[in-house]
Amino acid sequence: MTQSFAFYSSPDSPNSPSLLSELPTVTDSVELDNYSGFFSYQIVHEDPCLTFSAMLDGKLSSFHLDFTQGKVAYRRQHGGGRKQHIAKACGLKHNWTPNIIDATAGLGRDAAELRSLGCSMRLIERSPFVASLLEDAINRAAEANPELFGSNFELFQGQSLELIRRLSQEQQPDIIYLDPMFPPRNKSAAVKKEMRLVKLLVGNDPDADELLPIALDNAKYRVVVKRPSYAPYLNEMKPSMSIESKGNRFDVYVLKGIN
Repeated sequence: MTQSFAFYSSPDSPNSPSLLSELPTVTDSVELDNYSGFFSYQIVHEDPCLTFSAMLDGKLSSFHLDFTQGKVAYRRQHGGGRKQHIAKACGLKHNWTPNIIDATAGLGRDAAELRSLGCSMRLIERSPFVASLLEDAINRAAEANPELFGSNFELFQGQSLELIRRLSQEQQPDIIYLDPMFPPRNKSAAVKKEMRLVKLLVGNDPDADELLPIALDNAKYRVVVKRPSYAPYLNEMKPSMSIESKGNRFDVYVLKGIN
């Protein structure tokens, strides 16, 4: 079934973001019953946050993205820094802080963590719906923490297969990071709710296998693929090494040694 979404504009709320400009704007909440879900601005920590809402199991469920509060902030403060598995997979040893393209940005949490470790990040998100939530979170993060998120944390909306192919040699990143959608085995209520809402927005991830060869052709040092521990290798291509973490692993495809 084709999903249809709307932007709900309440009195005094900001205008619809540009990435959602093609969605119908609804001002009467009764009309929202005609749509599979809707975007709106809700006040969180005294700031208006772009939020996506939809009915799940007969109840209205919502989520927004935030890089300065909650789990992302906790991970930044207590996550272990460069001792984390994601840092090891990306080769963040000594003083090296690579330029990374996160070609499957999604909810942006890994990208935010890599930025906090000093990496220069370019995020690509194919879904304009998810990208709108990311853009809102990045703008708020840049205001709250300009030193960290005010620069070297750029978002591009489009298909990674196309955007990466267009890179000039000077634009090629040190590392390309991939974390394609995969059905989670974790059945906790919180994960299930958020991932069901994300799935409603983005649908399937049909070109994930195609993305790996393109990434290998355009990264300078390595490609890192995050996978659930139970998932097969992306595109059935065996990595140079794998780094196991709780519930996930990072498959690392080394192209050139890091000095």
